[in-house]
Amino acid sequence: MKAKSNLIGVVLCLLLLTACSKKILTDNPEPEAMLYEINHKEDVSLVFFDHNQEDGLEKHLKIYKRFAEAFDTIQDVHVFHVNEDCVIEFRNYGYYYFYNHDSKLKSGMILSNGVDKPILVTNPDKYIETYESYFKVPFNDKVYYGKLRVAEIAERQKESEKELKSKFKVDQNYADNLIQNSSISYYPKPNAFLGCSTGKVTAKAFRESTKTAKSFLQIETLYDKNGLIKQYSTIINGALYSEDLYYRNSYHLIDSIVRRNEKGEKSKDVFKYSKKQFSIISVDQKNVMIAKVFHLNDKFQCAKSETVNGSGDVVAITFFEYDEFGRIVKEVNATQKLVYEYKNDQEVFYSKMKIYSIKDNALLSENIRYSEGKKDIFIAKEGNKILAKTVSLNNSNGCIKTVYNYNSGNKLSEAYEYSYEN
Repeated sequence: MKAKSNLIGVVLCLLLLTACSKKILTDNPEPEAMLYEINHKEDVSLVFFDHNQEDGLEKHLKIYKRFAEAFDTIQDVHVFHVNEDCVIEFRNYGYYYFYNHDSKLKSGMILSNGVDKPILVTNPDKYIETYESYFKVPFNDKVYYGKLRVAEIAERQKESEKELKSKFKVDQNYADNLIQNSSISYYPKPNAFLGCSTGKVTAKAFRESTKTAKSFLQIETLYDKNGLIKQYSTIINGALYSEDLYYRNSYHLIDSIVRRNEKGEKSKDVFKYSKKQFSIISVDQKNVMIAKVFHLNDKFQCAKSETVNGSGDVVAITFFEYDEFGRIVKEVNATQKLVYEYKNDQEVFYSKMKIYSIKDNALLSENIRYSEGKKDIFIAKEGNKILAKTVSLNNSNGCIKTVYNYNSGNKLSEAYEYSYEN
């Protein structure tokens, strides 16, 4: 569960020394090709590709625009239009490639659930049908519903505005339980090394291990004295790409997050709390709509989350199960099941995560985490094949110093260098 602002996976089209073969949706890299990265692990990515041909794209582009508009405000769904001659790389739990040079494939749609191998459809008449069958949710945009849809959306906006004005009195006990037990990205488990999340933390991304070239991506996070995020900024090629400002109440619960994009446009996510759940309401110049709902059990753990699009449709539902120590052991959505294993009773971070298909319960891939001295290693595997590897080097305080990401060919894809200012 994560916000779209966590934009480590920025999409860029770059000339790299990793690409792919000319097979459709392969995981075999080849040297030197134009690379278009889709780095949204666990999120939905919908890629519409073509070659800027003069005719034959009317229906293809029309449906692309429908998807782009329907998911414009959804943080967990990303819609792309790629018309460059390049290789599209999907960085899921494994790296997958699509070669967008094939003269036989004039256009099409690639669907990725952010975990396993994406699927491809080339008939525009099948785009919506394939989306609905793959993700097991209806594509209910305004074109589909017509006039009835407009009335329905208006009613949902009224409900969201009513929720926005609702009052619920929180106290210190409610806040402490939610912050400590909910296990969601807005309220993560307390860091064992509080010094790693105070002051300013900067992560710079590089394309090579020497880190001599200028950083193409920089993430800056400001924390308060309690180790809670105050500001999260993404800088691309020296320019501010996005900025999130966190506002909290006296109990340290988030009241709102004010977001600003690269165009300077602002929007706001307002957090509304109640006894058994809390909601995030998206507010911008065009719309007021509930965007996310977290349902809580008696222990204030998130038992169920719902993702809602800008029209008020529930587009994703995820269920969570916990062990006796309050750690997530199972996460289930429409297409996959994630099972977490822990090294011992004290570890708060999993040592192994296995991903299964809901359809046939087949093991799709697994993530393994282990430590060697001041080094943490993460490996994504499919059977005996390594799909990706991350090596995190820690400093003497136990904080992350440098992170190296490797692809399935064991070639460095990027390096992140961390610095800390108190």
